[in-house]
Amino acid sequence: MRRLGRVPASPNSYVQTRRLAFGQVVRARRKALGLSQEKLAERAGCDRQSINRVENAAYSPSLDRVFLLANALGVGLADLFADLEKLEPPVDRSASDRTAFDRSASGRAASGG
Repeated sequence: MRRLGRVPASPNSYVQTRRLAFGQVVRARRKALGLSQEKLAERAGCDRQSINRVENAAYSPSLDRVFLLANALGVGLADLFADLEKLEPPVDRSASDRTAFDRSASGRAASGG
């Protein structure tokens, strides 16, 4: 697994793969609009380094940041994530990844959430 800058990559390979794909989508959309990282950052209300970190999968943006990025790129969330699915080949998550997900999903179902 790759380590990017000072920020560690996700220990979960499935998450890291999706994070890399999300960064590719943001970069492709930004370039298609002819925007620099600085201009996108200005539109999204953050700094250039944050855009760089998202594009290079150095960290996972908050949900709020994803909303702002989609708006700054002029797309809806569904479009942004549809692009993500197009870029990313299906990933066979490891048994440990599925088990952790299954436990959290069953816990939410039991609690009514």
